[in-house]
Amino acid sequence: MKNSEIKFVTLFIMGLFFSLFLLANNVNLLRIHSYNDEDNFSIDTINIENAYALELDNITNSKIVIINDTHENDKKTTSYSIAEEIGLEKDSKKEIQDQQGTDNNTDFKNTTLQNTALSSTESSKSIEGGFNFAAVGDWACTSKTKATVKNIIAQNPEIVLALGDLSYDNGAKCWLKIIKPVAEKTKIAIGNHEVESSKKLKDYMKAFNLEKQYYSFNYKNVHFLALSTETSYDEGSKQYKFAEKDLEQYANDKSIEWIVVFYHRQAYSSGGGLPDEKDFRESYHPLFDKYNVDLALQGHHHVYERFYPITFNDKNDNKPTISANDKVKGSNVFQNPEGTIFLTVGTGGAESMTAGKGKPFSAAKEDGKFGIINVSLGKDEKNNNILKGTFIDNKKNHKILDQFEIIKESN
Repeated sequence: MKNSEIKFVTLFIMGLFFSLFLLANNVNLLRIHSYNDEDNFSIDTINIENAYALELDNITNSKIVIINDTHENDKKTTSYSIAEEIGLEKDSKKEIQDQQGTDNNTDFKNTTLQNTALSSTESSKSIEGGFNFAAVGDWACTSKTKATVKNIIAQNPEIVLALGDLSYDNGAKCWLKIIKPVAEKTKIAIGNHEVESSKKLKDYMKAFNLEKQYYSFNYKNVHFLALSTETSYDEGSKQYKFAEKDLEQYANDKSIEWIVVFYHRQAYSSGGGLPDEKDFRESYHPLFDKYNVDLALQGHHHVYERFYPITFNDKNDNKPTISANDKVKGSNVFQNPEGTIFLTVGTGGAESMTAGKGKPFSAAKEDGKFGIINVSLGKDEKNNNILKGTFIDNKKNHKILDQFEIIKESN
């Protein structure tokens, strides 16, 4: 036998033994070819268990996740799309599913949320271990109102807050009929259209079992306070005394992690619509500061507008104070914010209005759109409280138009 033939046979036998060794030891070889998908780049980690060899060719702007010796129930969540997998075509794609549910890990740095990458079904459902509620005002009785109800149903909230100006009709009947699918979980604030006649107001009060236009209730670890901008609310009024006592009590209640106030006429806006209820904000915003109100939900102005966390400015109430820590350009995430986040959500179906150019304390706004705010509450793995607000378009794709988070330590 020639030397060349001897070498060939030797190499063949060695290769055969090496292959058998790999099979016996369950060694996988994954080869990933060069590609670059910038921000949405990702690598398929399916079947990388017990991988002892990984061959890479010129990977750029990439992130690699390798899970060694994992069990089926211990797989970690990845947000990556797909790389080329051995035996698959280059364009073959497969999505990695989360084996543990919603990812609650939160970066405490102020960073911009990637809203465009989220769908309402993924981002607006309640955070694990918590619950969600929806809110919107200025409804009317139109096809847009019916779309609002469908949007609410799609988010499956446990509570619905109606922020006033409900039917825009002579009576309550048409609106009560439209909201019937969510009526049992709905709480209302009284708006200017509800007090147009004593009968109309009486019908709403009766339908929601209300004795007064202002009231409060607890749901799990959240305290809700409904105020009325349509009855006396000055500092000597019964409503003010009720609100002050109510907020003092629940601000000191260790079982309450969040305080949400809702009412109709807006305390702040960027203009372009109905005037702000200045007397109301002069009376109540200082109370919100004193008792650490987290959210103030309002309607009346038929737009969506979100403000930075703000505290009352005694010297000029038109220019509320924003902490430097809370006003980070491009950021929607607030850790232990100083002040209340005011949200105008007058987008329930009544004719839209214009949002003004914008004031320094305005963080986001939308006009000409109809939608709801969905608020999800829960805990992260460090037992911090998380509140996530998502403004969702009524259109069929339920596009997310704005999103923000509040993170704060537990009581």
